[in-house]
Amino acid sequence: MRVTRHFGSLIGCIGLVVASHAQAGQPNASYLAALAAQPARPVVTYQLDLTRPGTHLAQVTLTAPATGAATILEMPVWYPGRYSVFHFAANVQQTSADCASTGKPLTAERQSPHSWIVHNGRCASIQWRYRVYGNKPLDGSFFQLDSAHADLNGGPVFMYVAGEKPNPVRLSIQAPAGWHVLDQLGQVDQTKLWFPSYDILIDSPIEAAPRLDVRSFQVDGKTYRVLIHDFITPARDSAHQAQLLTNLEKIVREENALIAPDDLDTYTFFFHFDTGSYDSMEHLFGAQIVVGSALSTNQGLLAAEGNAAHEFFHQWNDKRIRPVALGPFNYEGEDVTPSLWFAEGFTQYYGVLTMERTGLRARGLYLHILGDIFGLDRSRPGYRLMSAEDSSLTAWFHDTAPLKQETNMSESVISYYVRGEQLAAVLDLDIRARTGGRKNLDDVMRWMWTHTYRAPRTTDYLPGRGYTDLDIEHALDAVTGASYQQFFHDYIRGTQPIPYDHYLAAAGLQLSCTVPAEVTSYTGVHMKGDQITGVDFGSPTALAGLGGDATITAIGGEPKVVDLDTLPPGSPVQVTASEHGASVEFTLTPEPPRSAAASCRLTDLPAATPQQLALQNAWLGPTR
Repeated sequence: MRVTRHFGSLIGCIGLVVASHAQAGQPNASYLAALAAQPARPVVTYQLDLTRPGTHLAQVTLTAPATGAATILEMPVWYPGRYSVFHFAANVQQTSADCASTGKPLTAERQSPHSWIVHNGRCASIQWRYRVYGNKPLDGSFFQLDSAHADLNGGPVFMYVAGEKPNPVRLSIQAPAGWHVLDQLGQVDQTKLWFPSYDILIDSPIEAAPRLDVRSFQVDGKTYRVLIHDFITPARDSAHQAQLLTNLEKIVREENALIAPDDLDTYTFFFHFDTGSYDSMEHLFGAQIVVGSALSTNQGLLAAEGNAAHEFFHQWNDKRIRPVALGPFNYEGEDVTPSLWFAEGFTQYYGVLTMERTGLRARGLYLHILGDIFGLDRSRPGYRLMSAEDSSLTAWFHDTAPLKQETNMSESVISYYVRGEQLAAVLDLDIRARTGGRKNLDDVMRWMWTHTYRAPRTTDYLPGRGYTDLDIEHALDAVTGASYQQFFHDYIRGTQPIPYDHYLAAAGLQLSCTVPAEVTSYTGVHMKGDQITGVDFGSPTALAGLGGDATITAIGGEPKVVDLDTLPPGSPVQVTASEHGASVEFTLTPEPPRSAAASCRLTDLPAATPQQLALQNAWLGPTR
């Protein structure tokens, strides 16, 4: 172990080139012990062999008690945190089974695309071996093994024994010679670990590489570790690492103050820089953040901080304050919940707001961002078609889902991230206005923490219980003493337009949207050259009968194609188009121009009162 310089009073560096022996103890041991199923269940063991990184193949040996005539092994079809079915079993190969005590081969066969059955015979326990392929992409859902490193998310690697997910798990990791290992629930180079259940096992990523840069800092008596992996730029850039840790400490302090410090003793950030792509994923004991740029660039640092503010808030919201469907998990198909607008959207709200409250972004930048977000209602037809709950329930179609067929989702779908952020902002302002500034959305999050996560344990997964949308409504009612039933009916279960100015007025603000001077009308058509690529729902173009398969050949009898949004509003015009080889004519009547989301801003009310400005300052200021 080599200790380098300290950065500030609470920030230090641990083991840039770490010792090769396993370190005693395991982070969060008392928390993990409390999660173990009662009464005790048989242990399932996994041996993970990463010693052939050039092949991109990891060898997994699973040993489990044999109960009954057969054992069924399941490979997850998805991974918590990303609501898409990926069918990880597609990368499983070379399966075999034998009796653990004798080594005698057992008969096994695949019984579905993602499950296998082992005929136990008279064995007391079975060994199940398979290899799993993992190459690109590097992100929060998959598994990558190559000559540079191993980045392992549990879903695409570890099968489970059907009916035995609550069993405690032991994991042994064998890395290539000279490589170092860090599991988010282990010490650096600890290769033998214990988990209270399969759900905990796969939610704890692993990084292995010839070199690990791991630093740490202390906040509220807890340890926050930061692993930095940089593909191109040497990670030993102490100045930029110091800046990252300093800013992470600000984020952690702010968000710890918002609800309550979590009940962990160690939380671990995994950062990957210079990857060429961006992604991030929350985990129970840490986060995994993939940044396309180098840490040494301003873009890389800003992306790392912004993603960290979002993912760190997930340790409360979504992971512990969790929808009822999300833990224990169903890995055999879609594990649906109508509450992602809260779990993800409110987390998005607090992540961005944290950057404002900590001063890590220019003062007022959040209001600029919020103006863009509110403006989406005016420019995206999906807000008139899909509710917040529907967006959550259909996440499996649009959360990076690998869909083959052409869809109309660009017109009909809204993001539960964005809708949730919109809802969080107006609810925060509404609570502050209703209570004269005595309460705010933070109090709703604390209510959810106390009444769901701190409630009596109802499953073998985590403390407390999962929530429903009705719990969120009850939390708002309890904090304010008012009823939010109509709000839920209109804006969460329904698609009524949110009256933003009504809520913004409490903070002395208004939504101001402008139209570019060159835009004289609105037709709702999207074009590339003379080819129509999309049509807004309910727009003049849609009402005229034009679709995405058409090529416009003439407008008003003139063969020259012009920008339809420059036509005079209210004046019908004949449009000739070629559609599937046939010439067709339509009558199009442009409407007055509409603002685009990018042209919407939050501006001060002309006569904002001191009370309104005080509410705005309290809203955007630090929690403590």
